[in-house]
Amino acid sequence: MGAWGIAAFDNDDASDWVYDLEKRGLAAIDAALADAEAATDLVMPTDVNAIAAGEVVAASRGRPVDGLREDIQQLAIFVGPDVTPAHAVRAQAAAERVLAGSEVADLWDESSDGAAWRRSIDDLVRRLSS
Repeated sequence: MGAWGIAAFDNDDASDWVYDLEKRGLAAIDAALADAEAATDLVMPTDVNAIAAGEVVAASRGRPVDGLREDIQQLAIFVGPDVTPAHAVRAQAAAERVLAGSEVADLWDESSDGAAWRRSIDDLVRRLSS
């Protein structure tokens, strides 16, 4: 995984997913969450895309992460009217599942930033649940 930070969009896979979000809007969010729900093992990019989708859902519901990129904030505003409470529930479950066991979690746990990454996902779960 090419990552330059712990934030949800600080990696190549999530950046690629943003292109899908730009093209397909809510359908990209639904697909990312459905992929995470259907996966037996959460591997990349499924796990990373689920986290990215969760951040967009949280932002669209008025709970963005601090420092969220402006382009992603605008996309969250665009899809916002179509995002439902069910999207937040699905995104929260996906984020919790990523934390519990996924390829990206394993990779972060092997790094010195693992604890910070886990705190960022815990924060996402909190923002999706409120």
